[in-house]
This record gives sequence, structure tokens and C-alpha cells, in this order.
Amino acid sequence: MKVVKFLIALAACALSVQVATAQSSPAPAISSDCSNEAIAEMIRKHRTSHSRDVMPPANLATKFKADFPGASDVEWEVADSIYEVEFDVRFRDWKAYYDVEGNLLMTVEEIYRSELPAVVKNAAETKYPKYHFEDIDRIRRGTEVFYRIEMELRDTEVELLVQSNGTITEEKIDY
Repeated sequence: MKVVKFLIALAACALSVQVATAQSSPAPAISSDCSNEAIAEMIRKHRTSHSRDVMPPANLATKFKADFPGASDVEWEVADSIYEVEFDVRFRDWKAYYDVEGNLLMTVEEIYRSELPAVVKNAAETKYPKYHFEDIDRIRRGTEVFYRIEMELRDTEVELLVQSNGTITEEKIDY
């Protein structure tokens, strides 16, 4: 019985170290070469264009490795001159978007509910008090930070895009 309790305590400790390590990994700086509006337009065009899997040019691969040295399961796509890379860092899903010059335009990082700023969490809970949080992403685009929050209540799903000040800017409901 003591061995079982010891193993449970050891596993809990290892998990808390992994979570703390994952939370402490800083994201690389977003390029300041483009305005927030220009980046939003580039990403919009990228998402509405046909993408294809690619091997990135050497300069992008080098920049990516410097920006995300712990990345694994890396997959690259390109559309409308924007490179999208999906990867994992310490058990978290990430996406990063680069232009052809290697400028980091945007990142999307899967986060835990406990990492949401209180004002963002309160905005979502106030709007949908009975719903529970499903998936949460922190989106850094230019100088802006947004949170994409997916919430559920039975068969209804809601997706919110919330600014870091708690303002809900987009809302999609799927019944």
C-alpha cells in the first residue's frame, strides 16, 4: 500500500513539473515589420488560399528552430506566400505563421483554463454561465493577443474570440 501511495505521489509530482515547464516556455517575439492590420489581412488570405505541404526554405527552417528549439512533430504548409507550421512543444499544440523573409507573424498556442487572464475567463463565463470550457488557444498576432475559447453545453458549442481586455470580438454558435 505504501508503494502504491508513493508511486501516485511520484506521478503527480512529475505531472506538475511537466505542466510548470510547459507554462514557463516563453513564446518568441512577433515581428514588428508589419502592422496588426497587414498581418490580419495576410493571415486571412492564407486561410482562404489553397495550401500545400512543403519543405521550408533553409532560412525559415533555421529561424523556426531558433524560435522553437523544443519543437517536435513539425509539419509545414504554404499558401499565398505565408508558411504555416504545426508542431508540439512539451505536450502542447502550436501553430506559427512566417512570411517568406522569416518574419514570425502570428502564433497559436494551446493553453489551459488556469492560464486565461481573469478578465477573459470572466467575460466568457458571464456570457455563457452554464457552459464548460473545452479548448483554449492564445493567439499572438502582431502586438495583439486574443483567446479563442470553445465552450459546450450538451449539444451546443460556442466559439468565442476574446481580446486580452475581455472584449468578445467574434462569436459562433453551433447547435
